[in-house]
Amino acid sequence: MKANFFYDINDFRYLDIESPKISESEVLIEMKSCGVCGTDIHKAIYKTVQTPIVLGHEVSGIIIEVGDKVKKFSVGDRVALAHHAPCMVCWECRHNHHSLCDEYLKTNLDPGGFSEIIRVPAINVSRTMVKIPDSMSYDEGAFMEPLACCIRGYSSKIQPGDTVLILGSGPIGIIHTQIAKTFNASLIINTDLVDFRLKMAEKFDSIGINVNKEDLVSKVLELTNGKGADVIIDTVGNKIAMQQGIKSARKGAIINVFAPFMENKNIEINFNEIFFHELTFVGTYSSSPLDYPRVIKLIENGFINVKDLITHKFKLKDLEKAINIGHKAKKSLKLIINP
Repeated sequence: MKANFFYDINDFRYLDIESPKISESEVLIEMKSCGVCGTDIHKAIYKTVQTPIVLGHEVSGIIIEVGDKVKKFSVGDRVALAHHAPCMVCWECRHNHHSLCDEYLKTNLDPGGFSEIIRVPAINVSRTMVKIPDSMSYDEGAFMEPLACCIRGYSSKIQPGDTVLILGSGPIGIIHTQIAKTFNASLIINTDLVDFRLKMAEKFDSIGINVNKEDLVSKVLELTNGKGADVIIDTVGNKIAMQQGIKSARKGAIINVFAPFMENKNIEINFNEIFFHELTFVGTYSSSPLDYPRVIKLIENGFINVKDLITHKFKLKDLEKAINIGHKAKKSLKLIINP
């Protein structure tokens, strides 16, 4: 089988390796689609992981082998899966912080999503793998994990009629846009530096603001009659963007830190603003198994349109090209690998 290994910056290698062997509680899948996540791009551009490694974790495929003790799945099942699985019994899991579970980051797919054949460990089989309907394409199924991340982030906190400000209009930002629309936000505002992405966000009934051309805070206050946004989602991990988001917040607003800050991690915050304005800051890292079946239904029933977010498709051997196009992010949104 083939897998695309990341060795170093600008050094991906499309290699022949042996297919993984499975235990009695595991399954083997043939990867059909794997999304290129922003974290994959960051790892490859800045080499933030030990190498060699097979990246990729937004996976859908078809089961080609099952262990004797696997009862929920059969050969031929079409599935979507996520790479990390929590224990579901520790304090963190019982308090709905599944991504903080000590077992979470210890689990992964073998050898990784950017591989023709993938071994799915037993804990992933039981907790992160979901059948997808025949009406759903593999490309759509590969959105299960990123959509679950977004749902976990803030959707339950949106009140009908809210104004939602989304910092960033990449694939994740536009998924957030659609969730806000589904939860009946009355006004959705997206920001970005790239007009192409803002125009894509506007297709989902958002107002796009290019922060290189307009003052974000002034524009948000103008659009909300001086009140500000009820919910702010930061998908970019940028100090200036976050500071502008805070200044654009309505009294009582919720601010979701959805992206990691790679640079300028420390931001000065006026705690009196938090106190007197009763602002709520929420950090959200990764996804929860509780949301995987739900998001498959959201895609299946047409509430979230992920298909139109796909701007490029690549063969597995061309992963490095995909990474570089995603990093430039000029006229691209979601990149999909189809082996």
